[in-house]
Amino acid sequence: MSDVGTSINQEIDMGEAIVPGFKDGIVLLPHQIIGRKWMADRETGKRTGGILADDMGLGKTIQTITRIVEGKINKAGRDGGFAKTTLVICPVAVVGQWASEIKKMAEGLTVVEHHGNNRATDPAKLKSADVVITSYSIVSSEHGTFNPEAKDEGKSKSKSKSKEPTVSDDDDDDDDDDDDIRQYLRKNKKPAAKASKKKDALFRVKWWRIVLDEAHNIKNKTTKSAQACYALEGKYRWCLTGTPMQNNVEELYSLLKFLRLRPLDDWQKFKEQIAQPIKNGRPQRAIKRLHVVLSACMLRRTKTTILNGKPLLDLPDRIVNNVQCAFDPEEQHFYENVQTLVQNRLEKLQREGDMTRSYTSMLVLLLRLRQACNHPSLVSQDYRKDKEAVEPKAAKNEKDLDDDADDLADLIGGLGLSGTTKRCQMCQRALTPGNTSANDEEHCTSCDELIAKARRKSGTNSHLPPSSTKIRMILHLLREIDERGEGEKTIIFSQFTSMLDLIEPFLKAEGIKHIRYDGSMTKQDREEALNKIKSSKSTRVILISFKAGSTGLNLTCCNNVILVDLWWNPALEDQAFDRAHRLGQKRDVNIHKLSVPGTVEERILELQEKKRALAAAALSGDKMKNMKLGMDDLMALFKHGGDHDDDDDDEDD
Repeated sequence: MSDVGTSINQEIDMGEAIVPGFKDGIVLLPHQIIGRKWMADRETGKRTGGILADDMGLGKTIQTITRIVEGKINKAGRDGGFAKTTLVICPVAVVGQWASEIKKMAEGLTVVEHHGNNRATDPAKLKSADVVITSYSIVSSEHGTFNPEAKDEGKSKSKSKSKEPTVSDDDDDDDDDDDDIRQYLRKNKKPAAKASKKKDALFRVKWWRIVLDEAHNIKNKTTKSAQACYALEGKYRWCLTGTPMQNNVEELYSLLKFLRLRPLDDWQKFKEQIAQPIKNGRPQRAIKRLHVVLSACMLRRTKTTILNGKPLLDLPDRIVNNVQCAFDPEEQHFYENVQTLVQNRLEKLQREGDMTRSYTSMLVLLLRLRQACNHPSLVSQDYRKDKEAVEPKAAKNEKDLDDDADDLADLIGGLGLSGTTKRCQMCQRALTPGNTSANDEEHCTSCDELIAKARRKSGTNSHLPPSSTKIRMILHLLREIDERGEGEKTIIFSQFTSMLDLIEPFLKAEGIKHIRYDGSMTKQDREEALNKIKSSKSTRVILISFKAGSTGLNLTCCNNVILVDLWWNPALEDQAFDRAHRLGQKRDVNIHKLSVPGTVEERILELQEKKRALAAAALSGDKMKNMKLGMDDLMALFKHGGDHDDDDDDEDD
């Protein structure tokens, strides 16, 4: 892994900071000059690309545009049938941002945004452009059209016991809605009177270069997005990601598979040589072997890297505050009731045996504990609204359960598909005519009293929903920020869109002008929201759903971040923080991570530290302890706040 480390000494010719083909005034920074040379070298001889894994905010985009401008197609490429075009695949939220960056920096490049219902169906139109920008969801959709067998591959394989990875419908791109719902509706939809032109143009082009931005979107090898990206044909293949690994080393396999780097692009070899030894507690040789491969194909620098005695970026400080939000007596009592109910249900699952098969039910129980930390009323709501906050890949690590994604989709989607058991929205007990609540059809009788408490009305202001300790803290922090002076703006992140719904009325009551950015909004509405927070002096707050806005966005207009709820994946948190703390930020960035002491959130903070250690070891080649990030961690999150003092020794087993 080239240049990873805390200190680099390398001679740099600043004359190479000017790129022919760039507009006047666009100058590369010293570390970007190194990246320029490295990327050019990775497109010579038999080398066909690699992983640019610089930290968020170090300029992966400008280094890639440099390569596009300098690495244009040659005669051999044209003779080989390749188009002149570079294809950039990114989250839908940043398609427009990529286009504007290219137009801002480079002279004379033809850029096509390949998105929406009116996108090109003729591959010739794509071949005529210098750069085509599209989203992961469009690639996935067009692959399904180009190769219809891929649509049903997951379900047919999950019925069999094949060892090959199956295709899951649970893609990571926020624009890719629940495919189970689409398939269900498709089956029941009347055939159209006239078939339109097939939308699969992306797969009818041999691209000169394919770039995956935020490449961790394909970290799960079984998703349709990942399978679609693997199938694209291109001369050079690049992965851009500040977090090449978030949960486990298997995510690195997906990048190697896309890059077609032998021998570890073969799942069986990767599993035998890397994944299995680490899972079995014998990580040293596997990590060393992985590091040898990564050292050849990956360039990674962090914000703390020192180049020739100077930091890569002269950024303002990033100050992270863990803010404790104490429950009031009523909230404390409510949380303890939820915890008791969850614990009782968990013990029943344990008695039934095979906890791994109860993984999805456990995730929903965990979801309820996390929601109770935010606001009591969230516990009573349909968890389908916050389905993005339940992630089956977050800790799945014990064995390959190909049907987990489908189980979760059925569990949360409530589609009435064959074999789906309707469960209590609170405790996950199977609902029967004998135990279903008379008040609604979504809960069991055991949860009636708890749900009634969760739905309690506000006694102070009939126009406002009930408050909570976190909402009170958010308002307190915003008042403090306001007192510091003009120009300070704040991002409020939550994984729960339902929590954002509860926060909004309080902002209005306080006279705080704000806008919202979440996955339910159209691409145009999202872009308008971003423009408003950047250009309107009176708009002081942007509410963002964690899934929709934690990657790709540039929000240096904001220098305060409030993270309403914790995520057990620290890499995702870091991505969210770097929306504000990046190149272009002029102020110190204050980050406030809200958590409730003595709850599940304490455990999540501990798990974050374990995951940081695992990621650091895998990417640097350091030795590491046996890190079991699977069912054990999930079980530990359910333990009561004070019950874990004796567990630390387990990490050294």
